[in-house]
Amino acid sequence: MSLPDWYENALVLLHLEHNYSPSDQPSALGGLDMEEMREVLDRVRPEVIEVTAKGAAGYVPYLSRYGNCLPLVADAGAQDVLALWRELTSHQHIRFVLGYSGLIDHRAASERPEWRRLSMRHDPYPNRALCPNSGYVDELMLPQLEELVEYYQPDGIWLDNDNWTVSPCHCSVCESEYQMLHGRMPPDNARDPFWPEWLQFHHDSFDRHLNRVARYLESRQPELILTSNGTGALHHPGAVPISIRRLTRDLSPAYSLKQAGLEARFLDGRGVPFDLGTWVTCSARPFPQGKTPALPTYPKTAAHLEQEAGAILASGGRVTLWLEPRPDDSLPQAELEVAEEAAAWIRERGEWSTRTTSAAYVAILHSEETHRKAGNGLYDPGPSLDRIRGAHQALTELRHPHDIVNEAGLLARLAEYQLVVLPEQVALSPRVEDALREWVRSGGKLLASGRVAPRLIEDLPTFALEEVLGIRWTGRQEPQSWTVLNGKPLKIGAPSYSVALIGAEMLAANLDPQRPTAGREMALPAATRYAYGEGEGYYLASDFFAAYHRHQYPGLRDFLGMILEKALPLPLLLTNAPPNIEVTARHGEGFLALHFLNHDPGKSLGQNSAFIERVPPNEPFTVTLTISLRPELVRLEPGARIVEWTWNAETMTAFIPPFDVHSVLVLTLPPVVAPAEPTVDAPAEPIVDAPAESTVEHVTADQDAPVPEDSQVPLTALPNEGEDPAAPPPA
Repeated sequence: MSLPDWYENALVLLHLEHNYSPSDQPSALGGLDMEEMREVLDRVRPEVIEVTAKGAAGYVPYLSRYGNCLPLVADAGAQDVLALWRELTSHQHIRFVLGYSGLIDHRAASERPEWRRLSMRHDPYPNRALCPNSGYVDELMLPQLEELVEYYQPDGIWLDNDNWTVSPCHCSVCESEYQMLHGRMPPDNARDPFWPEWLQFHHDSFDRHLNRVARYLESRQPELILTSNGTGALHHPGAVPISIRRLTRDLSPAYSLKQAGLEARFLDGRGVPFDLGTWVTCSARPFPQGKTPALPTYPKTAAHLEQEAGAILASGGRVTLWLEPRPDDSLPQAELEVAEEAAAWIRERGEWSTRTTSAAYVAILHSEETHRKAGNGLYDPGPSLDRIRGAHQALTELRHPHDIVNEAGLLARLAEYQLVVLPEQVALSPRVEDALREWVRSGGKLLASGRVAPRLIEDLPTFALEEVLGIRWTGRQEPQSWTVLNGKPLKIGAPSYSVALIGAEMLAANLDPQRPTAGREMALPAATRYAYGEGEGYYLASDFFAAYHRHQYPGLRDFLGMILEKALPLPLLLTNAPPNIEVTARHGEGFLALHFLNHDPGKSLGQNSAFIERVPPNEPFTVTLTISLRPELVRLEPGARIVEWTWNAETMTAFIPPFDVHSVLVLTLPPVVAPAEPTVDAPAEPIVDAPAESTVEHVTADQDAPVPEDSQVPLTALPNEGEDPAAPPPA
């Protein structure tokens, strides 16, 4: 089913998160004010508003047939907050979405313990999650969702507390279904050879659950869009269930700029439109950590919200602003003011964000097989993702536009990339291995690190793609290693692997770990390069990218930069911007957009500081692109500000003035004219490219010409490496 236009065209969504509970003080619904509600819509002007119907506590704020309404609603017939929001949104032509906590319902878990997910000891899990194979779905969830659709006619349903709750369940239903499917009882420990099969059963159960909910709702309201918070996000790299037509994920209420860019780049490659939710409030410790209590939240500044929103927009996403009403449902004015300012800022940039596609030339592979093997085998958001976090952060700070893709995304777009990074990918499918082997043979550049899908062949330990990398694993590893960078020792504080050179060139050697000083290099490599066909394979002999995420040592980033200078001597983008400037490239309808996002926090974020007060303007910098046609117009958005730029032999250099948070360099290119068809009377003459002009053309504001209004410009930027830039700025 095609996606309704309302979500495709949305840019700003407003989410009101109220986990209704009888313990609310003051009581819920008492602070409802119709004028205040109308003011929210008038000031923030969202295209979509999302309102909680049932939170994790399990109570709803309306009189329900299913007995889980708030006691004050049943006793006193309080105002129906959902009906009020439905009425207001209908009058203002704003789409209305209801939020529903799916597999966390504390009330239901207490009243119906047979619905709970059970551990291998047959005890409930600490989060008291419910099992999607239990009677909960048929007896409460589906009927209540149908009731919500009947009462309020929402445009969408947003399910919360879903995939992250999935754990091996030993309830009677799961054990019986597994035994029926496989002819044996489920395993009770991870060492059992059938443990992967048992985990797959739970993957399949969750996908089946989502598809069932979607079919149920679509049969009652065909245009309704169902989404499940976190489905398809970084901790769920597998296939998105076919029923999900909107992807969404809420970011941490703590400082979440890095998380925003990480999740946005991955969701952008999923083939389903997405939004990310950023809280309007912030806390350095939003959740308890052991016996340490959570810290209170405070409103973010507009600059804080804009940084996070800029990371989302730069990858083509929509922005959901999360507001938390007070316990009595009155709305916080301080947060509302910040949301209003941020929403206006977002709308100024939407034209160069949504409905665009990535123009990245580097891909980071985030394989589902590695995620399952390195993590808990399910939807693990923990340290198993550090290898992806580190690769993303390092490439961001080295200013290389990149995508984060799973296996399907990589195979679909492999020909578009100059470089593919395999950050500690300990499991790869034969299909991916074969595709990468042929791609490198045809000219691609591959960079792998750590254990590359290790396996035993004839009792010998080997890595995948050893013939592409020109190395052979000896089977040995050390807890850490040392190498040399700029003549000085560099510690790589991560597991390191001993490999033998089988044709590869050593780019950096390991140092003697007993006396790690320059001049005491060993025969074991820290980094290698190997020519394979028309391409090259590069290898880092350590868990390099996880180490970079965990340690944040700039020397590790500089070491990677040295390797990338060899792998990409002529990258499609060069810039002398500092590491705090994130660069993404987007194709649009007739334009190429380069998003520049300033990550500067303006102050130290050490200790308990998580708040951005202001983002100081960056120093001016240059950016050089390889493009095949001279742009007709180069400008900075928003504001259509003309910039100085030069053009020489398929190379354009633009000079970017200071900005505070975010700026977009937009290039409009001329139409590509197809060669004329030969006539019958005259044979076609060969088309000979004219020699490139050697003169550097400098374009200033008064030399720039406007683009005709009827110009439809096919995108031709960043098609290939082109020629050596005439005068590239230092990278």
